[in-house]
Amino acid sequence: MSKILDKISIVLVCYNSSFKLKKFIKKIPKETKIFIIDNSKDYVLKKLFKNKKNVKIYFKKNDGYGSSINFAAKRIKTPYFLVVQPDVTGIVKNSLIKFYKYAKKLNDKFSVIGPHFLNASKSGHFQTSLKYKIKKIHNVHGSTMFFNKRIFDKNKGFDKKIFLYWEETDFSKRASINGFNAYQLNIVKVKHEKGKAVKVSNLKDVLKLENLYTWHFIWSKFYYFNKHYGKFLSMVYFTPIIIRILFRMSVYKIIKSNKFMKYYCRWDGLKNSILNKKSSMRLNRIPINLYDLTK
Repeated sequence: MSKILDKISIVLVCYNSSFKLKKFIKKIPKETKIFIIDNSKDYVLKKLFKNKKNVKIYFKKNDGYGSSINFAAKRIKTPYFLVVQPDVTGIVKNSLIKFYKYAKKLNDKFSVIGPHFLNASKSGHFQTSLKYKIKKIHNVHGSTMFFNKRIFDKNKGFDKKIFLYWEETDFSKRASINGFNAYQLNIVKVKHEKGKAVKVSNLKDVLKLENLYTWHFIWSKFYYFNKHYGKFLSMVYFTPIIIRILFRMSVYKIIKSNKFMKYYCRWDGLKNSILNKKSSMRLNRIPINLYDLTK
């Protein structure tokens, strides 16, 4: 089995996640190379893993999830790699072996393979039926993705313009045009503790993080639609969304509800994407209340 494990690298993109990384890496076999891409300058990681010969740590500017994966892919020498977030549980030695074996069963004719998520919301996260061991899917969840490096490179990796969200959907869309489908491997089961990979110390930081996610999700969603379907169809699709956002902003502002900021961030992210502005919002600039808007 070691001959399989040394053919796979693991990529962990993190931001203030040392408390999760230590627990995660304990379950990874020493034959498997691990690339930690840290976007927060968390230099304590060097001390935590100084005795782990299979762990390489890179500190880089935080220019997005997909960009960090591209950065790691350029340094990977193994034929396969698994991208996984530190707040995913269930990835063990046997998981890696199953990903590898099913990649071979597909004759490496795939864009990406993802696992089955045990705690996923049915309304927000489509999954294939568990009656299938493996089945084609539109795209896999970005928290856990298994790649053949050659195919990843052939499809030019992730779009560096996307900072967060929809990067896996965009990759799967481009790869499918080239004849490579995405698959869900249901015999690998994981749990994703969404939002728990980033350590936050107080309620204010939690709110800022939630607002940041809201901003980037809507920015990336419009960018994806505009890129693949054009501006006209995108505007037709998003016009009802714009009306709902602006209506809720008005109501929540009048009644002074703390929900106002959520919809303000949705509007601001969408507006910036429609105007073809960069996905530039960062944690230190995200507002959490009306007062922040006047700064």
